[in-house]
Amino acid sequence: MEDMRKQSCSTPLLFCLVLVCSQSGSAQNTSAATVPGEISADLGPSSALIAVSGPDSKPIYGAKVTTRIQYGVFSVKKLDLEAFSGADGRIKITNLPETLKKPMYIHITKDGKQGVEEFKPELNCHATFNVQLN
Repeated sequence: MEDMRKQSCSTPLLFCLVLVCSQSGSAQNTSAATVPGEISADLGPSSALIAVSGPDSKPIYGAKVTTRIQYGVFSVKKLDLEAFSGADGRIKITNLPETLKKPMYIHITKDGKQGVEEFKPELNCHATFNVQLN
């Protein structure tokens, strides 16, 4: 009788552990399935697509793209974003604010080479930048 209690108590516990582990694994798979070469600011409808190439006009993989977005009343709130270009040399920053009170500069670096682009959502809400690192 005691053996049956141990067995019946451990079976639901084992089932719950398997269920929790399988659900957490699927959550990790969905977060890893996000679009490569894309990062979201979650601040508005604008976006910036950056295409990074070398002096030979070939796409550069793994170029570091950083920016600081200052927003809110008196631009007190700050959001720093960092991502890397994909195999096609592109990175897309989505959901940027529609208007900015302070300039937003996008910095691109790879192997000591660098480039800077200014994003002005008031002029072009969905901007594309072709950056050639020399």
